[in-house]
Amino acid sequence: MRRVAILVAAMMASPLVACAPEPPTAVFVGDAAALVAPTNAPSWVDSVSASQGWTEINAGCSDSGYTQRGTVCMATFREQLPALVPDEPDVVVVSGGVSDLDATPGEIRAAVRATYLEARETFPDATIYAVAGLATGPSDAVSVLDDAVAEAATSVGAIYVDVSEPLTDPTLMADDGSLTAAGHAAVAELTSNVISAE
Repeated sequence: MRRVAILVAAMMASPLVACAPEPPTAVFVGDAAALVAPTNAPSWVDSVSASQGWTEINAGCSDSGYTQRGTVCMATFREQLPALVPDEPDVVVVSGGVSDLDATPGEIRAAVRATYLEARETFPDATIYAVAGLATGPSDAVSVLDDAVAEAATSVGAIYVDVSEPLTDPTLMADDGSLTAAGHAAVAELTSNVISAE
């Protein structure tokens, strides 16, 4: 009788194992702040992916932006999106834009708007998160960028993540403008909080 009970229990359990859902796949499109992790600490991208249980695909590319092509990928954020279609992401996270701050306000707004339209058209069923520019302190150019990202994200049903205020703390940025380990942790915490609140 004991063997029968064990066999029945195993038969009942195996379909549950077979039907376990795959973790969501998340692609991150961004600049060096998304690509490069601090020494001996996780990047904000790794931390967010771990906290949300996502399978992470990091498509970060140094010096890329909404208007600027990266030094290795030779593509803007918008131009990178079609190459990510085979990954079939459930989540798309776009972050960055610091490389765009020398562009004119009109160029920034147009490029940001086109990027999020492309993201929604390319991934119509994905959840899209738009992270504000990871820049040190406020400036007119950063305000233009962040306002453009917030407006474009809203227009396509994406979720805007505003990290501008936390990054006014000088300890979160290194002298070269990169995020410190504390900066990565701060961006990860805020982004995870926004995602978990949805």
